[in-house]
Amino acid sequence: MKNNAFTAVLAGVLVVAAFAAALLVARVFFGTRQLRDLQPTLMEVNNRLNFAQALLNDTLEYSRRNPAIDSLLVSLNFKTNSAAPARPKPDGR
Repeated sequence: MKNNAFTAVLAGVLVVAAFAAALLVARVFFGTRQLRDLQPTLMEVNNRLNFAQALLNDTLEYSRRNPAIDSLLVSLNFKTNSAAPARPKPDGR
């Protein structure tokens, strides 16, 4: 009688473990599928970011030769105002 109950408990534990393993496998499967679907979008975003960074670097390089564009760069917060007021020296006491 005891052997029969012990076998039933072990079979129940096996069923629960198999069900939990199946759920985990399904989560991994759907997670990797979603990752594969998002990968091209991520590559496109990275390409656009690299393009924007290169464009900003070229614009900053251009502003060294032609300072007329500095006002636009300062207004967009891409460049700090180069004509910042100088700080007075503190009194030495």
